[in-house]
Amino acid sequence: MIREVNAHQESSSIAVQLAKLIMKKFETFPVSPEIEVGELQEVFNHAVFINGTDQKQKEIMLHSSESKYRSETAYSWDHYFGKDLTPDLEDKDVLDLGCFNGGRGIACFEKFKMASITGIDVAPEYIEAATQFAKVKNVNAKYVVAQGEELPFADASFDAIVTFDVMEHVQNLEKTLAECYRVLRPNGIFCLVFPGYYHPIEHHLNLVTKIPFIHYFFSGKTIVQAYYEILQERGKDAYWYSRNSPTLGAWEKGNTINGTTVAKFQNLIKKKNWQVVLRGRKPIGSIGRNVSQNKLMNLISIFLYPLASIPILQEVFLHRITYILKKPGDA
Repeated sequence: MIREVNAHQESSSIAVQLAKLIMKKFETFPVSPEIEVGELQEVFNHAVFINGTDQKQKEIMLHSSESKYRSETAYSWDHYFGKDLTPDLEDKDVLDLGCFNGGRGIACFEKFKMASITGIDVAPEYIEAATQFAKVKNVNAKYVVAQGEELPFADASFDAIVTFDVMEHVQNLEKTLAECYRVLRPNGIFCLVFPGYYHPIEHHLNLVTKIPFIHYFFSGKTIVQAYYEILQERGKDAYWYSRNSPTLGAWEKGNTINGTTVAKFQNLIKKKNWQVVLRGRKPIGSIGRNVSQNKLMNLISIFLYPLASIPILQEVFLHRITYILKKPGDA
């Protein structure tokens, strides 16, 4: 028995070392906030923010919000849906689920002419940044610290919910969907976009590596261990974007992600009796700010459209899980 355990540990160690070797062949490093604030959430873990004066912290928050705002303004969210969302969101009370610094949501507020926007996220600094930015932009907004699994709002509080690249991070997706259903008014809509687990490059290892497909060949346990060790090897310079533990959390399938697949999400929305208003079927390479100017990727994507609609294959070739869901009027 001891030999079997030791053999297993040795095998696991070999897998971790192999994963590290592959990651390092395509290694990446984030830009320090001392050079550019950028759009990373981790900026608020950096000493330049934590040890900064109140004025310095406000400046960093504002730069962070403005960066997200500019990105959304330059490449609007409705590209993912293939339609103008103004008729769906104009004059509506909207919940921004996972608002971060408020930049994206406030850009949407302006573009789609919302009546009000309320945002939630898990960190006080995100909420403070969003609140500050809303005041700068003179937007009718409110932001609170909360989790998707326990929304601090009464039943039927909102006409619409919007969320971008958040649902893959919630710890209990089914409970989050139930909460969204609860706080929507009858005939309210839920507009959501997020990557499925088997998207080739959406493994959330980007602060360490740009290698695609690695989560196809290694378990989440192995990948997270390798990711953690690389960050540890980088030493003190990586403290602001490091991972706290080398082991998966109870809810994790990979680094900060819950492992939601296209098929799993489809099953969950059926369980709660959501009505599907729109389902996106755009393949990788056809949509997104980073590929919008890449003519080669746009050309390749033409041949991927059929694959993005086929069960199983869509797990790989679909760019994002994209839906507009509706709460029935008689709910």
